[in-house]
Amino acid sequence: MQIIGVSFDKPSKNAQFIKAESFKFPLWSDTKRELALYYGAAKSASQFFASRVTVVVDPAGQWRLFYSSTAIGFNMYDHPGVVLNDVTALVTCTP
Repeated sequence: MQIIGVSFDKPSKNAQFIKAESFKFPLWSDTKRELALYYGAAKSASQFFASRVTVVVDPAGQWRLFYSSTAIGFNMYDHPGVVLNDVTALVTCTP
């Protein structure tokens, strides 16, 4: 499994954030909002801030799990555990 973060910020700003926060995963720049529009984190290309969403995509590129910010209440502390539990259940149940 690979974790990737996406931000509307420019690559230089994301690089500073990665360093300051000691991120352990890549943080992609989506300045044109293309990924955000595709994955439902933005409703328009002029949206200033992205909505917080999590999408789990399998190796074939198929969406397996989707969490909208409203559906999960986006608790930043509990959310990773919820996703890990769901991915574990998904992998366990998938033939």
